[in-house]
Amino acid sequence: MKYPRRWNHLMLGTLALLSFPALAAEGLHGERGVLTVDAQGISLAPASATCPAITARGEPMWALLMQPDTPPPVAGAPVVLSDKGQQPQREVTADGIRLTYESLTDGKRTWRVGVTLAFRRKGDAFEVTGEVRNNEPGWLMCGFTGPVLHGIRADLATHPVLMPDGLGRQINRMTDDKQGASEVATVYPSRKGTMQWCAFAGEQGGLYFGCHDATHGAKTICVRRDAASQAYGLAVKHQVFCAAGQRWSLPPTVIMPYSGSWHTAARYYRAWSEGIVQPLAVPEWARNASGWLLCILKQQNGEVLWDYASLGKLCDAADARGLDVLGLFGWAHGGHDHLYPEYFPDPKMGGEEALRKALHEIRQRGKRSILYANGQLIEQGTEFWSKAGQALAVLKQDGAPVQQTYHKYRTTAPFRFGLGCLVAPAWYDRMLALAVQANALGADGILYDQLGVNEPLACYAAGHGHPVPAMVYVEDRVRFLRRIEEHMRQVNPDFIVMTEGLHDSVLGSISLFHGCMTGTFAVSGQEMLARLHRQDKSAPFPELFRYTFPAMMTTIRMPTPMLDRAMANFTCAYGLRFEIEARYAPDRRYLCEERVPGADEYGEVINKPDLALMKATPPAAATRYLKQVIEFQRAHADLLWLGSFTDDDGFALKGRNLVAKSFAAGKKLGVLIWNPGDQPATFALNVPGATLLAASEPERGNVEALGPLPPQSIRLLEWQKKE
Repeated sequence: MKYPRRWNHLMLGTLALLSFPALAAEGLHGERGVLTVDAQGISLAPASATCPAITARGEPMWALLMQPDTPPPVAGAPVVLSDKGQQPQREVTADGIRLTYESLTDGKRTWRVGVTLAFRRKGDAFEVTGEVRNNEPGWLMCGFTGPVLHGIRADLATHPVLMPDGLGRQINRMTDDKQGASEVATVYPSRKGTMQWCAFAGEQGGLYFGCHDATHGAKTICVRRDAASQAYGLAVKHQVFCAAGQRWSLPPTVIMPYSGSWHTAARYYRAWSEGIVQPLAVPEWARNASGWLLCILKQQNGEVLWDYASLGKLCDAADARGLDVLGLFGWAHGGHDHLYPEYFPDPKMGGEEALRKALHEIRQRGKRSILYANGQLIEQGTEFWSKAGQALAVLKQDGAPVQQTYHKYRTTAPFRFGLGCLVAPAWYDRMLALAVQANALGADGILYDQLGVNEPLACYAAGHGHPVPAMVYVEDRVRFLRRIEEHMRQVNPDFIVMTEGLHDSVLGSISLFHGCMTGTFAVSGQEMLARLHRQDKSAPFPELFRYTFPAMMTTIRMPTPMLDRAMANFTCAYGLRFEIEARYAPDRRYLCEERVPGADEYGEVINKPDLALMKATPPAAATRYLKQVIEFQRAHADLLWLGSFTDDDGFALKGRNLVAKSFAAGKKLGVLIWNPGDQPATFALNVPGATLLAASEPERGNVEALGPLPPQSIRLLEWQKKE
C-alpha cells in the first residue's frame, strides 16, 4: 500500500493551520523531562541538554486514511483526515492526558470515525496509546499516522540518527529535496526495517522513539528534516485496515529522553522485546558453525554446475576455507529460480538416491547441509500456478497479483512469479512439506528464501482465511515460521530453519539468518575508515542490531567465491558468520582449480561476481587467510561465537583509525581490535577491574598485547574480570 505524496507532506511537512480549539498546556512530568500536549502538538522539555528538545509548531500530530470498502479494483486516492479542524474532548486522567474525538470532519462532511489518544508517563519515558473507531458504513480505514513529533531541535553532527535499516544505519547529514525537506524511512518488518525504534544519539544522551507493538504490525518509521526551520520530525505510519463497525488499537509508542550512549536506548528496546519474542534454543552444531559455502547446483537456464556425486569436491572447497555448512541452492529439478514451489531431486543430477548418499557423505565429512526453498515465490505459467498457485497469490488493490521477476541470463527470457499469501493454509502445507522432505533426504536444515526480506503487503484476495483486504507478511509471517520450526523441532531437534534477510519479529523461529541487508555486504578498509570519521552522509552501522540482540547469528552476504582480508576481518570483528558463493561455472573453477576468471567467461550472465576483488588477491592467499581467521574464531569460540556482542562496552581505547568490539562470556571479556588501514597502528587499551590474560592474532599466534597492530590485521585481547 503506497501513501500518496501529499500524505507525506501532510504528516511531516508544512501545513496551513486550520482552526483548533484551545487546549491547556498541561505537562506530564517525568524523571527526564516534561512532555506537553496542547493545541500546538507534542513538545518535550528534557531535563538534560544532551537530549534534543521538541517544540511543537501547530502541525498535525496524527492523521488517518479512508478508502471505499469495495472489492478490487479500488479506485481513487484515499481521503485524509487529521486532528486539525477537529473538536476534541480533553481529560486529565490519574496517570496522564486523554484526547477524544467523537467524530471527524474534512471541512466538507462529518465522518463517523472516532479517535482517542492517551498520553502517560511510563518510568523514564512517555507512552502514547489510542484507538480508532470506524462507524462509517461503506468505508475502510486504510492507514494511520501518529503520533507525529515536529520541531525536534537536533544537530546531526553531534546527534546522528540511528535507523534500523538492516543491521543498522547511521544518518550523519540529511540533504534537502526539491520540496525543501528530506526524509529517511524504514518499513517494518522487513530487511529495510528490522526493529521498531530509532534514536537521535549523542555521546552523552539522546532521544529514543519506538513503537512497542507486540503484534509486529506493518509500519514505517520516518525521520524528516524541514529546510526552512532546520528542525526534524518523527512519525510512525501504520499500514492497517479497519472496516466499518470495527476498532483498531494504536500500539504503544514510546518517547524517551535518555542519558548515556545509544546503548541505553538499545537496552531499553531489548528489554521490551525479550518479553514478546521467546528466545530460540539453537542446536549446538549451528551455534558453532563458522558459516557456509553457498552453491547453486543447477542454474535457472538448466545448466548443471554440480551434480550430486560432485558434492564431495564442494566439501573439499569448504574444508580448505574452514567453512562448516553447505548451502545447496538449485538442488531440485527446476534449478535456481525456476518452477517454484515444486522441488524434486533431479534425475539429471543423479536422482533421489544419489542426493541422499551425497547428503550422508557431507555429514560424514563433518559438514552440515541446508536445502533451499523459496518461502514466497510461485512461478506463473506453470501447472502448479494454474491448478493451485494463482488462488494462493497475494492480490493488489487493482486485483492483479503482486509480481517479482528474476532474469539471470540475457539469452533466456525472464521468469515471473506471484507471491504466496502466508495466511493461506495450502501455502503453509506446501512449505512445511518441503521442510519434512529436506529432513527425510538427510539435510540439516531448510532455508526459506526471502521471508526476512519482504515488506508487508496488502492482500485483496478472497479465500485465504483473512479479511479482505488485510495486511500480510506481518504477524502471519511470525506464526508461519514459528509453526514450521516447532513442528520440525519435534521431528528432529537438530534440524534448523533459516531465512534470507532479517527482522526481529522472527528471532523466535530462525536459528541462522542468511545475510542480505545493510551491514552484511562487502566493505573495504577505506570504507571502514570513512565510517569511523563519519565522512559520508549515511553509512551502515551494524552495531545497532548486533548490540540490541547480541545472541543473533547471521552470515554476511558475499556473491563472490572468495573474501579479501578486509571482509574477513570485518566479519570477525562484528561477530558475524562467513559466506562465499559459487553461482556459475567460472566460480567452480575458481574454487577447485584456483583459476581467476575473466569477464568473458561469464558469457551472458547479468549479475557477475566481483571480478576486481577476485583479481586483487591471489586465490591461495585469500583461501589461506579465510581459514586462518575461522580457525582463530574456533579457538576463541567461547567469546567470538558463543559470547555476547557488547560493542564498545567495558573498555577504553586510545588510538586512531581502529575498530574495536567486545565480546562477553561470564567473567571473561574479549576485545577484538581491527586495523583497517595500510600502516601499523599503536594504541592503548584499558579494561577497568580486569586482568589481561592473553593477546593473539590469526597469523602470528600469541603476541605482545599492546604492541603495534600490523595493517589490515586483527588482534584479540582476553581479560578476566575481578569479583
